[in-house]
Amino acid sequence: MSTAFPRAERPAQALTTSKGLTARGVVGSALAMLGGFMTNDLPPGPVRDVLAPLHWLYQQQLGRVAGWIIVAAGMLLLAWAWVDLVRATRHTPRDGVAQRAATAVVRRLTALWALPWLIAPPMFSHDGWSYLAQGALTQSGRDPYVVSPGEMPELLTSMVDPIWRYTPTPYGPLPLTWGALCTEVVKEPTVLVWLQRVPIIIGLVLAAWAVPRLARRLDVSPALASALTLASPLMLAHGFGGEHNDVLLMGLVTVALVWAAAGRWVWATVFVGIAAGVKFTAIVAVVPVVLLSLPVGVDLRRRFARLAQAGLLGALVTALCGIPYGLGVGWIRALSVPGVVVTPASIPTALGYLPRYFFGFISDEAGDLAMSLIRGAGMGLAVILVIWAALRRPTGKLPSAMVTNAGVFAAVVLLAPVVHSWYAFTVLPCGVLLAMRTRRIHLVMTLGVASALTVMWDTTLAGASLLVAAVVVASHQFALTRRRDDLPPRVRRWLSA
Repeated sequence: MSTAFPRAERPAQALTTSKGLTARGVVGSALAMLGGFMTNDLPPGPVRDVLAPLHWLYQQQLGRVAGWIIVAAGMLLLAWAWVDLVRATRHTPRDGVAQRAATAVVRRLTALWALPWLIAPPMFSHDGWSYLAQGALTQSGRDPYVVSPGEMPELLTSMVDPIWRYTPTPYGPLPLTWGALCTEVVKEPTVLVWLQRVPIIIGLVLAAWAVPRLARRLDVSPALASALTLASPLMLAHGFGGEHNDVLLMGLVTVALVWAAAGRWVWATVFVGIAAGVKFTAIVAVVPVVLLSLPVGVDLRRRFARLAQAGLLGALVTALCGIPYGLGVGWIRALSVPGVVVTPASIPTALGYLPRYFFGFISDEAGDLAMSLIRGAGMGLAVILVIWAALRRPTGKLPSAMVTNAGVFAAVVLLAPVVHSWYAFTVLPCGVLLAMRTRRIHLVMTLGVASALTVMWDTTLAGASLLVAAVVVASHQFALTRRRDDLPPRVRRWLSA
């Protein structure tokens, strides 16, 4: 059945009824949420008492297996609904009225698909429990950049991943402030962890406002850009299910690009500073904001001056974010905390495995030193690439700024000591919009589906699901380069959709 709109003047109605998109997405999310309670523990409290049958199933090995099967079925349904949504929006007429109506439908579908995730336990990651414990630590008056969550009561820390239970927080002051405010008024741990999804909702709302505006400036479909970015199963699973503040980071940086494109570089820098208050690595967004705010062909002196102004303003805004609980700039000391984890998706870490293994025959200290040196070199290279982009990339052009934004974040993410799948959110909007300009939408769709189907193993694979998804995308691209006549008719129709 074709997903093209039966009447061009009514794209919204066609979208909502086409192949039961609403029902499939909501049922898929609900199944994932149900399976989440069967595969994840909850701390003692009223919520666990209400969900006693599901908690009993969690305690049984067969129940956990059944839970993972239910989660997989939910993710398949959600991916199916998303692919059909993307196909439908590709057929939306390009006039303004049709695009606005279709974009509104995409936003509404995204909200409906996200609803079941709001009451799911933290899935595919324990970061939500870390946010809770670190917020409680902040509310108690202790410095989370010095004291670890392990010093808090067992009720608040029992669900934190053992790796992070006895390390200071690596996050900026904003997540800590929100967690502390929640702890002031709520004591039930499961409700507290649900409240950690509020920043994620804010991030998605910001992206829903900003992505269509950037799409119109780039002369691509706002509805399709919104569908690819907002409603992706990876966004719902990792953003809402995994409770990762990288969604808020994504929304803030995307809004900053909109302000910069409008010539409001001061406001754009304020949003970058707020984003750095979530994770300080977001400060690199100052580079595309500055380049976009300057005229074409500006000299190096004006670049330096604007970069210095924006950098100082962004750092000031970040520092102000820590005032409510006196957090100051303690996050500078904790920037190295994520390096305690080894993830194969990090390029320096992957390169460091061989020398670490070789020098490990001499001593464990020598092997660890070799790994540390290579990781340090990776971060040094990332800094060099960001500086090069600031000094050499073109100014005054939105497409170039989008490439720069995706490039500096990709450098910081892939060359960092630790990489997880949800780090890709910082690159997602720009990557999607650039892919649309080059007609590579099928690659975005393939990456989204592959990531959705590997999301269940992301914690176990420690970010390697990104590599799995990349292999799938490369295989799909190879298939597209083959002669279409050599492929079965059904495969040719699917590749052309």
